[in-house]
Amino acid sequence: MSIDEEGGGGPGFERTPPHNIDAEQSVLGGMLLSKDAIADVVEILRSDDFYRPAHQMVYDVITDLYGRGEPADAVTVFDELQKRGEMARVGGAAYLHTLTAVVPTAANAGYYAKIVREQAILRRLIEAGTRIVSFGYGGQNEEVDDLVDRAQAEIYKVTERRTSEDYAPLADIMPGALDELEAIGSRGGQMVGVPTGFQDLDQLTNGLHPGQMIVVAARP
Repeated sequence: MSIDEEGGGGPGFERTPPHNIDAEQSVLGGMLLSKDAIADVVEILRSDDFYRPAHQMVYDVITDLYGRGEPADAVTVFDELQKRGEMARVGGAAYLHTLTAVVPTAANAGYYAKIVREQAILRRLIEAGTRIVSFGYGGQNEEVDDLVDRAQAEIYKVTERRTSEDYAPLADIMPGALDELEAIGSRGGQMVGVPTGFQDLDQLTNGLHPGQMIVVAARP
């Protein structure tokens, strides 16, 4: 299905927002078939990236099961949807099996997810554009520079979510960092973590700490 799923074809705002149902179905079908596909997709999408509300529900259930370390296939997702009273809204068990049947290959779920994400960004861009138009028509009593700043902020928010998810507020990480600095000071500058035996590495990392995953690699 092309990105061009628009009704009417005329100018204005009555056209269907961009979406790709085939890609959405293939993403969910791949997730139902493969845990590796789930791991790939959750790095790219969240539920509101899906155009169909039914697909959002299925995605939420899959990721909830996956997050609990439980199997996430057509059987377990069906059971969970029934418990939540959402099975009929999704389309019944037959639709879950349709999702697994239409996916060309679960190995490509990450690629399909990127298509879904692109369509979601286009929809958000349209929404931002609509708000910016309202700024222009309704901003007669505001400073133009302020309106431009608000318009720029709307465009920035279209993709801000993707970049911000990898960061944490400074206020959240500072207490832990200060505690570590105080611990180092109370030990006269001695290492807090478990030493590796490599002095240069220990000086950089202050030793190995609980909760860390340390990967040691080498190259010729």
